[in-house]
Amino acid sequence: MERKLYNLTEKQTEKCAIADAAQPEMPTDEEFKATWKRQHHGKSTGWGLGKRQWIISNMSRGTEYVTGLGQGAVDAANGLNYQELDEDKSYNLGYYRGYTNYESNRRGWDAATRQRFDKLYVNC
Repeated sequence: MERKLYNLTEKQTEKCAIADAAQPEMPTDEEFKATWKRQHHGKSTGWGLGKRQWIISNMSRGTEYVTGLGQGAVDAANGLNYQELDEDKSYNLGYYRGYTNYESNRRGWDAATRQRFDKLYVNC
């Protein structure tokens, strides 16, 4: 079976370009701890989980993540085995979420979206 590749829509491309241009620089641990303390009334516990969430939040906005998300869904729809193909961590995070959440996400789509996705990406 030939593997179909996911293509970003025009709207996704525009949003990702904006997100890619606005990627903030990673603060140092000391800067992150200081910010965390200010926001949590002087307590420093939990800053590591906060940093993890900050990283994931910033990873899940770019082009690579969205591409991985779509490709994971396409592969799951076609019954292909899970496979991380790219060295980019954002892509792999998106691929994992797209692949594992495909069935659940598909139930949330309207009929027109399901039909468009199947027409473009599902092998018959």
